[in-house]
Amino acid sequence: MYRGEIAKMEVTYADPVQYSFIINNDGVPLNKLIGSNIQIHWSGKVVCSCGKLMPKFYRQNFCYQCFWNSPLASQSIFKPELCTADLGIEERDLEWEKKFQIAPHYVYLSNSSGLKVGITRKGQKLTRWIDQGASQAILIAEVPTRRLSGLMELELKKSIADKTNWRKMLSGNPDVLNMIAKKEYCLTLISEEMKQYILQDDNVTNINYPVNIYPQKINSLSLIKTSSFEGVLEGVKGQYLLLNDNRVFNVRSHQGFIVDFSF
Repeated sequence: MYRGEIAKMEVTYADPVQYSFIINNDGVPLNKLIGSNIQIHWSGKVVCSCGKLMPKFYRQNFCYQCFWNSPLASQSIFKPELCTADLGIEERDLEWEKKFQIAPHYVYLSNSSGLKVGITRKGQKLTRWIDQGASQAILIAEVPTRRLSGLMELELKKSIADKTNWRKMLSGNPDVLNMIAKKEYCLTLISEEMKQYILQDDNVTNINYPVNIYPQKINSLSLIKTSSFEGVLEGVKGQYLLLNDNRVFNVRSHQGFIVDFSF
């Protein structure tokens, strides 16, 4: 049995994707557990990123102080077009924001529950695509700052979704799309000013997940509502564990929960 704080699952791009369940900084290989019974029990405590131990989070995996003061919870995290570090303007911590925001970012298309546009830091593309459960992905552009990636995404999401339908994503593989043709369509939506950042790379990344059975009618598990659960691990996709009886568990949304994990 493993006991400790849950973190986002670590992934390795392979065929299929290789997953590790991270608990108390230990990695438990999950692919070999598919078809086996697993158990998770919540202790009733959570840990904020600042290290504070609490019975529950205030909002979005943060304590009260971090939610209102940490740069990790600032509005530009969720709306990158609002980033201002490259303009020398502080939101909450300019030095942190410069390191996070003034770095190359990709704008991309992915196919998870259908076509969507997204952004990610350069070097994180595979992790980002896997975490959102994408089956196909292609790069559109590389820009020098997070703010510019958000501005390009704004242009594209007038015509293309920027959110994943997680229930549809967990219900099976999406229809295969001609991602090169979709990228060519995107180029007609991007302003002339932004076209200098377009990548000529038309490589399409295909991603397969270790899933035996997809749920038919999804029942999402929450440790806040049910402190313990067990069942057969039928697969892993995105940041979700897929269990028997159509149950799914979002690991990422439970980061910071202190649990017992056994199999």
